[in-house]
Amino acid sequence: MQTKMTLHGAGVYYFAVTGAKDQPIFNSVFEYEYGLRILSRVTGTRLLAYVLDERQMQFVLRCQRDWTEVMDDIQAAFDSMHERCWHKRRQVLSDQGVVLLVDERVALTELILQLHHSPVHKGKVADASLWPWSSDRYYREPTPPAWLDTESMLNLLVNGRRNRAQHYIDVMKAPFSPKLDLSHGSHPLYQALARDQWVDQHLKREALTQSAYSRSDVQRLFDDACQLVARQFNLTTAELCDKHNRRRFHHLMPLVIWLLRERGVHLDAMTKLVDEDEVRLQLWLRNLPADHTRNIRDKLARQWSPSAPGLTAMAAAGTVAEEPEAEPESGSEFESADNSAAEPAAADNSAGPDNLNAVETEAASVTPQ
Repeated sequence: MQTKMTLHGAGVYYFAVTGAKDQPIFNSVFEYEYGLRILSRVTGTRLLAYVLDERQMQFVLRCQRDWTEVMDDIQAAFDSMHERCWHKRRQVLSDQGVVLLVDERVALTELILQLHHSPVHKGKVADASLWPWSSDRYYREPTPPAWLDTESMLNLLVNGRRNRAQHYIDVMKAPFSPKLDLSHGSHPLYQALARDQWVDQHLKREALTQSAYSRSDVQRLFDDACQLVARQFNLTTAELCDKHNRRRFHHLMPLVIWLLRERGVHLDAMTKLVDEDEVRLQLWLRNLPADHTRNIRDKLARQWSPSAPGLTAMAAAGTVAEEPEAEPESGSEFESADNSAAEPAAADNSAGPDNLNAVETEAASVTPQ
């Protein structure tokens, strides 16, 4: 069977993720709570539904940015969570998983119902309401927590705003059999639970987004980003862009690509600028949190304002360069947001992210800046 193509851009996505190297994702009850907190607080997203078990996470997110960036943030946050809990570094989530773009009107209701029924079909519990790590429990409540978007699905399930939780309970009591293919989707060409016409419209919207910058705009942004990164590391732009020094080029150029992605430039528009293919650029972005500390990324993000008269003027004014960042140690997978590690604490019985007391305030920020 021919592999289907993956869609990109903003939208509602279904994710199915397993542990790296066939290892469990969650090793204790409090890790489930930390994991749920991560999923509910990813920058630029809204959590619509989830079902977690020891070795797999299934969840639905409304994303304002491309799912690859969202997934990178989630992976980095889980790595940091593991380090804080166990004082050890390892990759928690597998790089392989399922990502399906969802046509809300035709698939969202069925998707979430099937998701909530999955612990029953896997033989884990006799009734969906008994599985503790599922958003099913909140769909049954008249007033669900603010961090979970139940409105999107219930608005499609129920005509009217009265007794919606009871209507959902009645639907869940009815006999149910899975109808959606959550591995490959329903579209013949793309990984999506969607109609042909809807996918065509999504592709057109994404094409318009990608073409928002002209070629000269992209070149200007690239030049400004190169200048900013070069100044940060006491280099000239020529030294930064010198591909003959491959170690330095592959260490620092991902920062330039990251800055351009922060301005909505599509990877395809950057390939000719750095003479690398899109797969390589995606790999750079995926490894960025492991190669550069959050501190260095925060500094660059604060200074990154290409729409201003320019970094060129800043350089001409003789702005003092920052101290260069030290090279990451060999084998380092992810640089923690700070140098402290939180001791595991006894878990509260509630799965709600608002009841997590063991994570420091700064650890609640999921997305590396």
